Amino acid sequence: MAASLERRIPETKTFISQQATHRIISITTLSILVLTWVIITQKRLVEPLFAPSPLDLWSAFQNLLPNLPGDLVASLLRRIVPGFSLGVTIGTLLGIYMAMNNIGRAIFYPIVEILRPLPPLALIPLLILWFGIGYITQILLITYGIFIIMVINSFEAVRNVPPIYIHAATTLGANRRQIFRRVIIPAIIPDIIGGIRVSAAAAFGYDVAAELMGAMSGLGYRLVLARRYLLTQNIVVILIIIAILSFSIDFLIKRIDARITNWKARVEQK
Repeated sequence: MAASLERRIPETKTFISQQATHRIISITTLSILVLTWVIITQKRLVEPLFAPSPLDLWSAFQNLLPNLPGDLVASLLRRIVPGFSLGVTIGTLLGIYMAMNNIGRAIFYPIVEILRPLPPLALIPLLILWFGIGYITQILLITYGIFIIMVINSFEAVRNVPPIYIHAATTLGANRRQIFRRVIIPAIIPDIIGGIRVSAAAAFGYDVAAELMGAMSGLGYRLVLARRYLLTQNIVVILIIIAILSFSIDFLIKRIDARITNWKARVEQK
C-alpha cells in the first residue's frame, strides 16, 4: 500500500505541473494577442473603424454604462432566461419521452427531424407574420433554437445508456419506473448538462437575432444601433460583455456539473 501511495504522489505532482504549464501557455498566448492588438492600434497600422484601440473601448464602455443595467435586464431576465428555460424544459422532456415511448417516437420524431435542419433564424419571417413584431416573437425564437438542441441531445442521451445497466437493474428486480429513476436519469445527466452548456451559449446568439424584431432595449438592440452609426468600438464592447456573460454562465454550469456528477469518471488531459 505504501509503495502504491509513493507511485501516486509523483503522478499527482506531474499532473499539477502539466496543468501549471498549460495555464502559462494559455496566458502567454492571450498576452501576445492583446499586445499585438495594442501595438497595431497605437501605431495606427489599421484604421480605428476596423480595429479600435483600448482607449476607444474604454470610452465606448463609459458611454454605454448608463444604459447597461437596463439592457442586461432586458436581454438576460426578460428574453434569455424565459426562452432558455422553456426550450430546455420542453426539449429535454420531449427527447426523453421519444426515447422511452415507441408511440411517442412514432408521432414526434418525424416532426423533429423535419424541423432540425431548419436554421432558427430562417423562421424569423414566419414568426413575424404569425405573431407580429414584439416580445412573444422574441421569446419564441429563443425557445425554438434551444428546443432543437435539447430535444436531440436528450433523445440521443437516453439511447446511449449502456444496455448492461438496464439488464443489471432488471435482473435485480427493478420495475420500469425504478429503472427510469435510478438508472436512466443518473446516466443521462452528464449528457443533458453538456447540451445545456451548448444551449446557454447559443441563447445569446438567438437573443441578438430576436432583438432585431422590434426591441427597444437590450444588448442586441445596442449592437444594431452601433452598426447603424458605424460605432465599431461600441460593437466590440458589447461583444466583450456578451462573451463575459456567456463564459460566466458556462463556468457556473460546469461547477454544478462537477458537483452533481462527481461519480462519473473523466479522461484527464495529458
